[in-house]
Amino acid sequence: MDPTVAHWSVAPQGTPQPPPPPPEEPAPDPWPAICEQFALRVLALAYQVGSHLAAVEADEQDPDRLERLYRIDHANTRIRRHAENLQVLLDRRVEDPDPRTVTLVDVIRAATSAVEHYPRVRVGHVVELAVVEFAADDLIRVLTELLDNASRFSPPAAPVLVSAFITEDGGVLLRIEDAGVGLHPDQLTQLNALLDGQPASPVTLDPTAHLGLAVVAHLAVAHQLRVTLTNRPSGGTTATVLVPGALLCEIPAEPGPDSAPPSPARPAGATDRRSTPTAARRGSAHSPTVRLAALGTPATEQQQPEPGLPTRVRRTVRDEAAAMPRPPADAGAGSPPEAWPDETAAFAAGVGDARNTTAEGRQ
Repeated sequence: MDPTVAHWSVAPQGTPQPPPPPPEEPAPDPWPAICEQFALRVLALAYQVGSHLAAVEADEQDPDRLERLYRIDHANTRIRRHAENLQVLLDRRVEDPDPRTVTLVDVIRAATSAVEHYPRVRVGHVVELAVVEFAADDLIRVLTELLDNASRFSPPAAPVLVSAFITEDGGVLLRIEDAGVGLHPDQLTQLNALLDGQPASPVTLDPTAHLGLAVVAHLAVAHQLRVTLTNRPSGGTTATVLVPGALLCEIPAEPGPDSAPPSPARPAGATDRRSTPTAARRGSAHSPTVRLAALGTPATEQQQPEPGLPTRVRRTVRDEAAAMPRPPADAGAGSPPEAWPDETAAFAAGVGDARNTTAEGRQ
């Protein structure tokens, strides 16, 4: 064969080309499952330590040793909180073995008991409503992280004020106010975008420095909470949490004396020796959830009780506030706190009118 002659290999007509091999699917990331298992193991150990501490505390009589045991118990509560936060960041729901409706006051108390500097937390006005059972624990986690930030980034002797007010659309606005140095406007914008579930791009925040706010952002998106940070004019930061009305209900009625089980007899003079707040989150809620009554609905249109049961008229906090006349103000006691914003606005308007009058007189 002449090597100078080209030879062409012609494929027969109609022969299909073999399809390209399918792209290999990336192997699943094993780290979320590994981290979840670590979180579950830490939680199991924290609960085991808590049960042992409770048994030791019950038998301890020395006040100094008992106080140290309470401090260890409180540290164990914070360990459990961090393990649960890890599950939240992994998009794993933290299972509650006994979900119950919790009053807003108990929600704030439970959140306070899980932060290190709990003695500095002061509770202001709190509306008498409760949080439904499927959202109570997550709202406690949100408030815990916000209280932890407020107490850690404010002066050691400065109090942190928590309050809860009802809104016009039936929700509740929770406010956490601290006296820290505040936040830079650019950082404040990025943190609010993070809390809104829409992180700003490019992100210049260090994610490891805001783990608590990352937990808050996950839970806020899950329950349609609106969390906002603002700088206070007097210094510090105010964190607000707008809880929608769908997550709220009336405070369940306490069981009557006839239906309550007999309580065991306590020794004469026995008192609770605990001096630190506990992590128990459901002290007063033991009955099914009672939904908020519709505003403006006549009493005759509401659900009638079953025969044989005592008749209870359903009321809402908003109806009571609108219908109840204000008591006469005590001349020597000053104005109530709820009147301070109006009086401040009136004072500012008066100052402005006086300045305008003075300016007109000089012309």
